[in-house]
Amino acid sequence: MFRDFFPKRLRAPRPAPPRHPLLVSTPVRVHHHGNGVTELVLADGPRRNVLGRSTISAIEEAVSSPPEGTRVIVIYSEGPDFCAGYDLREAAEGDAESLIAHESNFAPLRRSQVPIIAALQGNVIGGGLELALAADVRIASPEMQMSIPANRLGLVYSRPGVRLLVDELGESMTRAMLLAGKVLDAQEAKSSGLVAEISEHEELVADALALGVTMASWSPEATAGNRRVLDVVVGRLEDDAEALRQASFLPGGRLQGSISRFAQIPRTRRQRAVARLTRLRRRSERKAATSPL
Repeated sequence: MFRDFFPKRLRAPRPAPPRHPLLVSTPVRVHHHGNGVTELVLADGPRRNVLGRSTISAIEEAVSSPPEGTRVIVIYSEGPDFCAGYDLREAAEGDAESLIAHESNFAPLRRSQVPIIAALQGNVIGGGLELALAADVRIASPEMQMSIPANRLGLVYSRPGVRLLVDELGESMTRAMLLAGKVLDAQEAKSSGLVAEISEHEELVADALALGVTMASWSPEATAGNRRVLDVVVGRLEDDAEALRQASFLPGGRLQGSISRFAQIPRTRRQRAVARLTRLRRRSERKAATSPL
């Protein structure tokens, strides 16, 4: 009864717990160089650069509307791993179906007007592999590993997702990775054509950027046209491939300039160049003729 004589202690409302730092999406840094190369950097090494919805949207936006003057995009990551897949913590809080292996993920990368290079190190898992496969050219460090833990997670991939894997990996390798948990190392990826080059870990980003500078120095019309013809051939889009080719012959284009410069080379140099090309062609023909069927 005595407690009624004393006023009750007022308690300040408890503040809402701050959002856990582990639930913040991986940031994407965009930096454009004056040489035509734009970098996209996944910048959350401690969380292994996992993919949340805002991270995917940032990548897609940067590719869809790159900085003016962009001719090549290079994607790489901070930390030991390129990407450990989708952000399962974010999926647990929201709509997992719209995030994990959704068929629309990275579609703008496959429709990009400029070529994309991906520099891969460490683990390239699930959604990280989807991101890597959306690039045109891939360079890897020796310790790089690709995997798809779909069965372990209980995930069934979408039809477009499986189509992408089959197109890039081949049916047998897709079956091995999806169904048997096959982990593809850097040498296997290079042997299968998934990776163009293997660079030492310390040189990986520099090599990718150097390749980007070289590609950016070439004709943007030819690069974009050849990329679209490739997409037509593999069935990614419908377009008039012959019209794209004919456009490269228009007056004032890079091809016309290349032909004109070649015609101005002194005859002795030109003859040596033609003779060298002829020798290379004949050597290739002899090699093909002697190769076992």
